[in-house]
Parts: sequence; structure tokens; C-alpha cells
Amino acid sequence: MASTKLVKFIGRDVLSENAKLAERLRRLYDEAGVKVYEFLGGPGSGKTSVIERLVERMLRDFKPDEIAYIGGDIATTLDTERIAKYGVRHVQINTGGTCHLEVPHVEAAIKALGGPEALRSLSIMIIENVGNLICPFNFPLGAHLRVMVADVTEGEDKFIKHPLSTRVSDVIVINKIDLAKYIGVDLDKMISDARSLNPRAPIILVSARTGEGIEELYQTLLRLAPPARR
Repeated sequence: MASTKLVKFIGRDVLSENAKLAERLRRLYDEAGVKVYEFLGGPGSGKTSVIERLVERMLRDFKPDEIAYIGGDIATTLDTERIAKYGVRHVQINTGGTCHLEVPHVEAAIKALGGPEALRSLSIMIIENVGNLICPFNFPLGAHLRVMVADVTEGEDKFIKHPLSTRVSDVIVINKIDLAKYIGVDLDKMISDARSLNPRAPIILVSARTGEGIEELYQTLLRLAPPARR
């Protein structure tokens, strides 16, 4: 019993400490004048594909060096290489086994980008967390918006099976909607489940493959956390 109580206490303490560190990061972002969007979701949900489409759209309004991408993964640089081809600033963080990014990871990435001074020349920074629908949501990174990406192939009960992840998200994206009719997924149920858990978050239906919904997602991000035009 004592051991169990100790574990619970440590867990609360770790989360509390992370929250303080995340607040420090938010102050850094705000002082630099950069808006930060964090993308979270399970492996294979299409986070990187959605981000690719978003970056393509952002480049119509912003220069490549006004956008930065931090990619978190356990191993490889595959996702970051997909974003790097657009010419935006980019850093890969390999956690080596940790199932989520933590504040020190982001601080190291910012240092690799050129430090706090380099942030001042950015308008937008995108953080793609490790593919996981549980751990990353407990460890905020100071982002102005946390964007949850789920996809229809994960099952229409995805949101009710992950209530905490759904509740703490600022924007909810349902990806791969072009496949819904082929696999018999009820999109209305997914939307209803998400809204029942988080009535404040906009729900955006997208297909990263076709580009459907990307403009709506982009405009939603701009409306909720507008970046400065340099």
C-alpha cells in the first residue's frame, strides 16, 4: 500500500513539475512572438501527412524561414525528412524509447534551431509529438494549440476510448474521411462522441490524401492563435 501511494505521489509531482516547465516554454514563445501548434495522435493517424498539407498552405502566406518544425519520434528521421523538403527550418528529436516529447526535448530543439533569438524570426512553429494517444497528452509543451489527429481507420470509438486525450485538445482533426464509406465508419458518431467529451474544440474533417478540409483547418489555427506576420 505504501509503495502504491508513493507512486501516485511521484506521478502527481512529475506532472506538476512538467506543467511549470511548459509555462516557461510558453513565456519563451510569447516573448519571441511565435505561435506554436502541437500535433498529437496515434501512430499511423496521418499527423505528418496533415502537417505536410498545412505547410504547403502556410507557404502561400509565410516565407520558409518563418516556419519551423520539430519532429518527435522514438527513432529515424523519416517524418522530418518529409517536412524538410519544403525548405522550412526543421529539427528531429529521437527520444530513444520515451513515448512522448518532454520540455527538455523541445528546449534542445530550440537550441539546435539557433536558440531563443532564432525564435524571434519565426511566425509559426509546429511540434509533432511521438505517435501515441496517451502519454503525450499528459505532458504539455507550452504550445498555444494542441491538435489531436485521429483517423477513421482507428475505429469510430476512438474518442470515447481516449477521453482524457480528447478533453485536453484545443482542435480535433478526423483524418482519412475519404475512406469512411469504404470501411463502414459512422462519421456522425465520431463527431458526436468527440463533442460530448469536448464541446469547446472545433472538429475538422480532413483528408490529407485529397486535401479536403485542410483550408478549414488552417483558418481555424489562424483564428484561434493568429501568428504575427513578419
